[in-house]
Amino acid sequence: MPAEEDWILIQKFRDGDPSGFQEIFNRHRSRVINLSFRFLQNREAAEDVAQEVFIKIYEKKLVFNPKAKFTTWLYRVTVNASLDRTKRKSFFDRSLDKVETGDGGEDKTLLETLSDRSAVSPAAALEQKELSGLVQAALRKLPEKLRVPILLHRFDGLPYGEIAQILGTSVKAVERRIYHAKEALRASLAEFQV
Repeated sequence: MPAEEDWILIQKFRDGDPSGFQEIFNRHRSRVINLSFRFLQNREAAEDVAQEVFIKIYEKKLVFNPKAKFTTWLYRVTVNASLDRTKRKSFFDRSLDKVETGDGGEDKTLLETLSDRSAVSPAAALEQKELSGLVQAALRKLPEKLRVPILLHRFDGLPYGEIAQILGTSVKAVERRIYHAKEALRASLAEFQV
């Protein structure tokens, strides 16, 4: 989806046609939820953040800069809203007894996950959960300055240039932060022989 199409839709919305906003919402909703989920590790909270983001889009329809890339602005708003949410309430302290299903369904307890017949094996499911937990714990230990760029690059596939625009910094700074984040993750996970 070309960036100029997003601006055409925003202009359509500015001109009073609500279908422009609806199309922006339909195009980007899952992207916003997934990005927020990477920070919050909670589907419901990520959906709440998405709602906040789209309310901001709705309210700020007249202040967009069509020379900038819409998705860069969208990522910046989503990252800020997600980080604000983590500061308001610690989502990282939630119970480890619950496992996100990832399919939009109800969260399951570890026991329910292990007894799920579709799982490869209980041992494999437990090992995967432990590994995922170690990686998430290592990511949580990273300072925000390192965590944000590594999440945007590794999980969202954003190039360094776009991350630099989102964070308001240089490409070199993004490269350094990602390098230091990888080093910190390696060191953190080395204690567990991962």
